[in-house]
Amino acid sequence: MIIRHALQNPIGTKRLREIVNARKNATIIIVVDDHTREAPTEKILDALTEEIGEEKKNQITLLVACGTHAPPAEEELKRILGKYFAHYKFEIHDCDATQDLVFVGTTRRGTHVMLNRSYVEADIKILTGDITLHYYAGFGGGRKSILPGISSRETIKMNHALLVDERARTTNIENNPVHLDMSEAASFAPPDFVINTVSDASGNLVDAYAGEMNAVFLKGAEVAKGLFSLETGLFDILLVSAGGFPKDRNLYQATKAIDNCYRAVAPGGKLILVAECREGIGDPYFEDWMNEYATYEAAASAIKANFVLGGHKAFYVRKAMTRVHLSIVSELDTHMLNKWGINAYKSVWEAYEAEVGKEYRHVTTEIKNKVKIGIVKNGLDTLLVPVTINR
Repeated sequence: MIIRHALQNPIGTKRLREIVNARKNATIIIVVDDHTREAPTEKILDALTEEIGEEKKNQITLLVACGTHAPPAEEELKRILGKYFAHYKFEIHDCDATQDLVFVGTTRRGTHVMLNRSYVEADIKILTGDITLHYYAGFGGGRKSILPGISSRETIKMNHALLVDERARTTNIENNPVHLDMSEAASFAPPDFVINTVSDASGNLVDAYAGEMNAVFLKGAEVAKGLFSLETGLFDILLVSAGGFPKDRNLYQATKAIDNCYRAVAPGGKLILVAECREGIGDPYFEDWMNEYATYEAAASAIKANFVLGGHKAFYVRKAMTRVHLSIVSELDTHMLNKWGINAYKSVWEAYEAEVGKEYRHVTTEIKNKVKIGIVKNGLDTLLVPVTINR
């Protein structure tokens, strides 16, 4: 099994069983992804339980890294943890529970780092999760389990305010201030061991890496970049699916697909996002900022003056809308989307007829043949890299 092989061949550390056996009766905390991620958490816990030893189960606490997300419901926890829901003690991180947070230091970029107390005070700290694309940290995984995963709201806000830097973008970690700040924050309370996986857009496990946090992250990021990046030309019309539930559970999550793909649309072209959004917008600040700031310039000024988590999503959407005409196929309120300057539809066919059929129905065959239309099935896991565009 891929995950077991990674645990048996760690990068930059001893095997986890050696680390655990060297500290008798140590308290062990295992940080796991929350319900907004698709890491193979139960499979990872299978391998970790085997590596650590079933007899040590009472020493282990699972910590669900929610960042600023709403806590998962019991049904979602059971989906994440599987049989381990009833097997291990678990704790859900709360970024606003000041009594459960500990100050561990201030980064060179001025981020005051407050972390989950249970994690900081544990004798042995283990991070789990998957390495995926991330639109301003470069990649998920590794240090992101700590910041934002188990950090205070204020710590997360201070870190995420760095995203206005042009180097804070998908797949880039070189001089990326968000990534560097996260890594420094994680170094204040470093994990003893990390296990990260890389899966394809369909959720099939591709590889896993274990050991020292930075070594694991860099190896996984290299693989993820090759797996999810696709060089293309420019499209006149691009139909992008966020990838289905839970990736399109709300607009807050689904907008990542826009950022991954809009640069591959010719200026003035059309991007049609397909995302059910059964849970609505997903964040009140995102909605407020979309209502209040009708242009990219206004959103950019607001985010520099007073960074607000959720508002950054509006910043990215407005940025994309400076290049493309945006439409969304979803269950969201059409009047609200129209007010934001986004064309809203309830079906792909309706969107196609309105955005493509009507416009090109009466043009010549020669013109039709020149129109480039693209389809992206898993927008959250596909970075289109146009070879003709300067970033």
